[in-house]
Amino acid sequence: MQLPTMPEPPTEPVESLQHFKGIAFPSDVRFRQILVTGPPGSGKSTMIRRLGGWSEEGYLDISRKYWWRSEMLSVRPREIHLGLPMVGLADAVSVYDAQFLDCDPLPSVDLARIALPPRQLFFLSVDWYRRYIFDFLLPPAELVFQRRSMRARQSTHPVDERLSLQICAAQIEVFRQVADYLHRKGFNVYVREAVESVPQRFVDSSGVAASAAPRRRRFSLANALSRLKAISARLGFGVGRHLRLRGAYRLGDSKVRVTLDGLPIEITLGLDDKRLRLYPETRINHLGEAIKVGSFVLVDPATHFRQIGGFLRLSPRNWLVLGSDDRVQQAIFDYPEPVDGHHLALIHGRDGLVFRNLSDAGTTIAPIVEQPKVIRLKRLRRLRKRSRLVDQGIPIAPMLDKARALRMNRLQRLRTIFGGPITLVPRDEALVLINEVNRLMQNEVYRPRDDRGLPGGLLVLPRGLIPIVIADMHAQIDNLLTVLTQNAFLEALEDGTGALVILGDAVHCEVDGQLRAMESSMILMDLIFRLKLRFPEQVFYVRGNHDSFSEDLAKDGVPQGLLWARELSELRGAVYQRAMGDFYRLLPYVVMSPDFFACHAAAPKSKVSKRILVQLYQRPELILELINNRLQKASRPQGYSRRDVKRFRKNLNLDRETPFIVGHTPMDREETLWLNVDGIDNHHVLFSANPQQVGVFTLVGEVMVPLTYPVDELTPILNAMAFRKAAEPTEAGEPSEASVAPDGSDQEPAVKQQAVARRWRRGT
Repeated sequence: MQLPTMPEPPTEPVESLQHFKGIAFPSDVRFRQILVTGPPGSGKSTMIRRLGGWSEEGYLDISRKYWWRSEMLSVRPREIHLGLPMVGLADAVSVYDAQFLDCDPLPSVDLARIALPPRQLFFLSVDWYRRYIFDFLLPPAELVFQRRSMRARQSTHPVDERLSLQICAAQIEVFRQVADYLHRKGFNVYVREAVESVPQRFVDSSGVAASAAPRRRRFSLANALSRLKAISARLGFGVGRHLRLRGAYRLGDSKVRVTLDGLPIEITLGLDDKRLRLYPETRINHLGEAIKVGSFVLVDPATHFRQIGGFLRLSPRNWLVLGSDDRVQQAIFDYPEPVDGHHLALIHGRDGLVFRNLSDAGTTIAPIVEQPKVIRLKRLRRLRKRSRLVDQGIPIAPMLDKARALRMNRLQRLRTIFGGPITLVPRDEALVLINEVNRLMQNEVYRPRDDRGLPGGLLVLPRGLIPIVIADMHAQIDNLLTVLTQNAFLEALEDGTGALVILGDAVHCEVDGQLRAMESSMILMDLIFRLKLRFPEQVFYVRGNHDSFSEDLAKDGVPQGLLWARELSELRGAVYQRAMGDFYRLLPYVVMSPDFFACHAAAPKSKVSKRILVQLYQRPELILELINNRLQKASRPQGYSRRDVKRFRKNLNLDRETPFIVGHTPMDREETLWLNVDGIDNHHVLFSANPQQVGVFTLVGEVMVPLTYPVDELTPILNAMAFRKAAEPTEAGEPSEASVAPDGSDQEPAVKQQAVARRWRRGT
């Protein structure tokens, strides 16, 4: 099982040194350049802790294109594990993966498959070869074997389960070959035997320090101006023709910049082969006003209101390339054959939208303005509003009005489903509600029964049922309302073609300062219960770790599990609290369909089968894994890895491209979903509790598409509808001059809420 060895490349100690936190580095190294790597047991974690760098180990597959742009590398110093292409293996592996260790002899590194960044051609372009300093820790094999043998006796690191001196030597040899190769290709690479050792640099056979490959062209004014022109073009500066779009315009070979004036634009690819529409993106505030968020959304008007679909977002200082080569775009827009693989480039510059035709078939852009039409007397107020908009130079697009009307109608239907305004349900009514749900859960569809005769831990959705997946709402009520009023999600629930799948953790607010607040959690669970009763075969809840009263459930020292139990008991009684516990015990833990599979937190680290998942009540340790575990890191050796995801997918007899979706572990506080996390293809994390944007996965065509929506403040608007419906049955819907509550008190708050509803209805 010995790896073929190569002559060890000569090295020499670096003479000019500096020290960071007591560790020697070459004098020309900057602290924020350092990436520490090496085989298991080499001391990477020790070095990073002493440096005070990023504590969590990252997996970096250097056979993947653009690995040098990985977000993981944005935080340095950092410890990284390298995924490496091996001779005879299709996928890159780590030296501790079974695919590597099972080979006899151990495979050698396929250096030709290591992806390399482009050379720096101009002085303003990024020099990826100089951005990072690779510090390879390569101790003697005997020392590594001794360290790992001691760790193996304590069972703290799963990578030590298969261990021998020969394996340690082979792993070190792999990293030595990679270090030499990266150096020869131009990266800054140093090697050392221990954290305290002086770093070594590579030298040629004569003992002269080996020089890196040339990186940049000789500086010249022409090169500099060319690069400046390219950068300005990318940002929308200095491009072809400035155009104030008043009518249809056929794009030529040069770029065209259209001034940002809020104008919706119709884009025709080819000769009327495909029509798309570009709209300014907005969110709705608590007054019902549409607030622009700065980005644009691109939709297909032929299907946008008729079925569940997707869209593309064009954010400021960003760009899109439209074309049939993109798998997600093809699923969303169903491009016909005349649309080229790369047809049109769109750039959201600082003060304009830049269009660049890339296809011989051509592209046409045109403004979208509502045609004049007769408006009946009862719509005079809307006419006055439109007149004000026209006076201000703001164009009106019929599709925008239609979108507002549709969302208003969906919100009204949700008000009917919820039975009134969104408030805390009275105690007796809440108990009746949860008992009805529990009776329904005992016979929930699509769940094979376990040995007890109850629905098991596996939910198997049939082919043809369009999944709408959200996760971890954590008491954010408006996030749920936003999802249900967007796209055609509510219509899909109503006509039975869609399934809303919630991956646990609807409770326990995670907003700073609100960790102890439990009322919004109760309200959100009430809404979910009403949805479940209204759509018993379309709404499903998968259990998460916060769906518990456990004393171990805490965040920032706040015992949310115990607080949840206490609040339920105090506000709704001990009987209700026990009923909530019954609901948790009746939940599934894994959901699968031909289109995706998911659980709340993690892939199991052991081999499972569908039968085991159905009989999950017999495997409490597996339940804890599914709802509590996280990705494997140096500080979390018990976490799951890419190998576990691959095995889980195989055990469920799913295709290797089938997406695996989890919640539980947000990567940061800015986003709501993350794709291909930790370099694991088709493994995504979804966290739907961000107060600013909510993420959702859904099926468009045959592709699971990730979508994000700005969170609208819909609760006060829905509550205003409830007042209007109850107190204003007239067609005009206008409040009376003197509005009085049923108890005879002044109803000024209700009047304000009615005003919000009217403002929403008129499209402001």
